[in-house]
Amino acid sequence: MRSADVSFERVGEDAVWVASVHGVPTSRVSRSVVDLLEAMDGETPLHVLRTRFAPSESSESFLRLVERFRASGLLEGAGRTPPGRLSYRAPLTLQVATLRAPELFRRLHRLLPSLPKRVMLIPVVMAGLGAVAALLQAADVVRVVVTPVPLAALLGTVIVLGLLTLLHETAHGLTLTGFGGTPRRAGFMIFYLAPAFFVDVTDGWRLRDRGQRVSVALAGPAVHVVAAGVALVAALALPPSELRQAVLLAGVSCVLIVLINLIPFVRFDGYIALMSALDEPNLRERTIRDASDRLVRLLFGGGRSEKRVPRWWSVPFGLASLFTPCVLVFLAVARVAKAGTAGGPVLSVLTLALEVIVAITGLTIVLRALVRVLRAGVSRVRFATVLAVMTGAVVIAGALIPVPRTVTLGFWTHDGRMSLVQAGGGRASGIPDGTRVDLMTSGILGSAVIGTGTVVHRSPTPVTVPLDALVPVSAPDVSVAAVSIGVVELSPDHPAPPGTGQARAHLGTTDLWHALWTAGVTEPLSTLMDER
Repeated sequence: MRSADVSFERVGEDAVWVASVHGVPTSRVSRSVVDLLEAMDGETPLHVLRTRFAPSESSESFLRLVERFRASGLLEGAGRTPPGRLSYRAPLTLQVATLRAPELFRRLHRLLPSLPKRVMLIPVVMAGLGAVAALLQAADVVRVVVTPVPLAALLGTVIVLGLLTLLHETAHGLTLTGFGGTPRRAGFMIFYLAPAFFVDVTDGWRLRDRGQRVSVALAGPAVHVVAAGVALVAALALPPSELRQAVLLAGVSCVLIVLINLIPFVRFDGYIALMSALDEPNLRERTIRDASDRLVRLLFGGGRSEKRVPRWWSVPFGLASLFTPCVLVFLAVARVAKAGTAGGPVLSVLTLALEVIVAITGLTIVLRALVRVLRAGVSRVRFATVLAVMTGAVVIAGALIPVPRTVTLGFWTHDGRMSLVQAGGGRASGIPDGTRVDLMTSGILGSAVIGTGTVVHRSPTPVTVPLDALVPVSAPDVSVAAVSIGVVELSPDHPAPPGTGQARAHLGTTDLWHALWTAGVTEPLSTLMDER
């Protein structure tokens, strides 16, 4: 039967209704769906309800519709509770929120002057001006991306980006409040292993105009677009200095944040905007189900099911929505593992713990998916056969796929000699004589090859090196402990590189499984073993 916590309200003059659980919108439904849900009193049999409300649907299709109601929390016993101060959303999102967000945003909105509609043109204008400014100083933009950033400039940029992220989320809430909606929660979260602020704008589904819903979603990225344009234009007027580097770095970072934020396959603002523009609630979940159904039918057989999103791109969009978060999590874990290996035993332990948590979470998701496939009534013999073939194919592919084996170190030029160095707490890598190395710049956001050479191995020797020999941050008066493991003989056809940077040593190839095991387990454990 319908849950007592479910309510319905009509939105606009068309036949669209919003279904809410505990006052939180969960679905946009038609009047016929509202009538069906209101008729689900726990006493009327399902076959009678199907005959009355959906006589053209098969019994299987009607049961799938009922399961969708249950998954959305619309039926009794679904167990959906409203998110509170602390909430977790699968697969990797943890939120800590304040429940006083409605009053906070109402107060903020009253303090702001009434703005004309033309204010929406500001992000467009600033995007154009920022693009022109970036082209006019393209060489400086590239340089700030691939070279070490002064420590003061980096700290200032981090502070500015943190404030901009707060303004980003505030813009979502204020825009929704201005259109008559209510931001229910706001706070801090860990989103795919990255810290971020958030504002719950689910109430936007009550807005009648889909253009208003799109505006709520894009209000946050607009903040970063304006900031990027201002920073890139301001850099044109600044002389070469650490301040100019910080301004350029902030501008480039804002551009990257906007581009990532507009990815439509994860619950970023681009997805919310697309979902609102198409007026397709729960677009990602529904297309993932369409893609999953297609995969199950292709691999395990079974009947054809009706698409939940009747658009030609539903299955490709669902596949992209399945795999994009996996890629983001993998890249995040890889970056954390790299940083943890160079950060001593404590960070190595935290890295290993994080990898275990991610592995358990991923395994749980896969097992649940396999259980759903079995419950769908597929042949158990075919299920076991296909699963065995897929597992074997993955194992064999991982053993056969070649992966370049490289080690990234730092280099430091002193007394006319270029030394290969690594962090003092790390394990000295045995790189044989004659190994080719690519000498690269070291930047916060990227690097560029500036020379090549070969390694002459030496016994590990403790040294003190400039900070930017190990990390992409420069500080003239800061030196750090390191270990010198060899020297580099430069190729004669390359100019002499700067005094510090990255050196990537090429050690041949290995298989994919060995490369993942080395990066994720062996290297963090080696730091712990060396400490002992």
